[in-house]
Amino acid sequence: MGIVLFVFKGGITYENLVNSNDDNGVLTGNWSGNYGAGCSPTSWTGSSAIIQSYYKTKRPVLFGQCWVFSGVITTVMRCIGIPARSVTNFSSAHDTEENLKIDFYMNDRGEKLDDYCSDSIWNFHVWNDVWMKRPDLPSGYDGWQAIDATPQEPSEGIFQCGPCSLTAIKEGMVYLPYDAKFVFAEVNADKIEWLVKEQNGEEYLNVIREEKKSIGKFISTKAVNKNLRQDITTEYKPIEGSEEERKTFQTACGHLKSDACLVFAAPPAPPSPPGIKIQVTGEKELPPGNPLSLNILVENQSNETKTVSVTAGCQLQTYTGKIIASLASTVQTIDVAAKQVATIPVNVAADQYMKSMTQVDDELMIRLNVITETKEGQEKNSECLVIPFAYPPIKVEMPETGKINEDFHCTFTFKNTLSIPLEKCELHVEGLGIFRLEKFNHGDVKPGGIFRSKIICAPKKAGEKKIVAELISKQIKGIHAEKIINITN
Repeated sequence: MGIVLFVFKGGITYENLVNSNDDNGVLTGNWSGNYGAGCSPTSWTGSSAIIQSYYKTKRPVLFGQCWVFSGVITTVMRCIGIPARSVTNFSSAHDTEENLKIDFYMNDRGEKLDDYCSDSIWNFHVWNDVWMKRPDLPSGYDGWQAIDATPQEPSEGIFQCGPCSLTAIKEGMVYLPYDAKFVFAEVNADKIEWLVKEQNGEEYLNVIREEKKSIGKFISTKAVNKNLRQDITTEYKPIEGSEEERKTFQTACGHLKSDACLVFAAPPAPPSPPGIKIQVTGEKELPPGNPLSLNILVENQSNETKTVSVTAGCQLQTYTGKIIASLASTVQTIDVAAKQVATIPVNVAADQYMKSMTQVDDELMIRLNVITETKEGQEKNSECLVIPFAYPPIKVEMPETGKINEDFHCTFTFKNTLSIPLEKCELHVEGLGIFRLEKFNHGDVKPGGIFRSKIICAPKKAGEKKIVAELISKQIKGIHAEKIINITN
């Protein structure tokens, strides 16, 4: 991996040397859910094992997803003296149509339609910022630059992204190099929800709503010298929903083709307040093996009874929004009296999602989409709830301080508090700056079962060090724990 300046976009850049798509780089991406030919992306505890494997074999390492690519980029950049940080963007847009709008299609059962559009919204996406001068740009665009090694879309024929000035993104200057339009959409696209209905053998599209605040949430990195999350959202865009943020969006649209930001359907008329309000209540997270019970609350805030059609679809999905299985759906028409609330239950038995969880080697979550429409069609609303799975913790026992060349013990304890057995349990442990990746095979762990793994550590360098642990099994794909120790001379 030779040293190449980012500003020479026509050549090779670091982010496309890290992914293997074009040049036999360090890491191969895989989102198939099948990782038998290598390591599951959730099983990595750090980038050193990946880089060491690539150095020894001279072949791409199998497999990575966005957070793995970002970890490798961070290591490579810092090793050659370029300041770098990993960046996590929640509710991250993947705009394939380059119009700064994400089209989200649902059918008349409330289920997301994967094949209707190549746009997507990832539950989270991870890339990097690097700090550098930009002599190729006008004055004022130095500093943090976004780069992304995850092979999402080709740029100039190669799977690469950036460097893109954060200042340019925040100002909506999407014409500036490199890939500013794509990164701007990731953090600040608008979302358009569509309802696809079939009638007499033909499909009809209706806009449910245009959402301007749902993309780009809690943009985060690790705080300097602290093991804490630092919110950097305002480095990427003005405060969501502010007048400045909307002006920035219009500025970005102004640099696209004249019709690129248009919606090719008349948006629905805004409801006359007060009207119908939707809320979903129930579990905020779900232990695998437990049934899911949710309630859709349809509140009529007006002074007259309203007839409301309620459509709800519950699906199992990956963090990239890919649908794995449809779990439940309901379509009901109800009369809601003035100032009253109607409740519609949604229940999913454990066996409806557990089979799919064991067949896909990815971390999954459950999504509920709700659509309401009044009888006259004047009010259309939608709401969604994403429910992650909750896993038992790994307990890490070790001292808070240590000394160079003095052994200390680190014990990892796990108790299966779930109602289901966990099959093929593997514990991956790494002491960053202390010891290399270790793997412990614990087989099947029954409900209530406990296992412990112990490592004797002998630190060779002073400073703050981190011990990380990752547990994977057939049922769950990543229980993570970490702990800091300060090593002194």
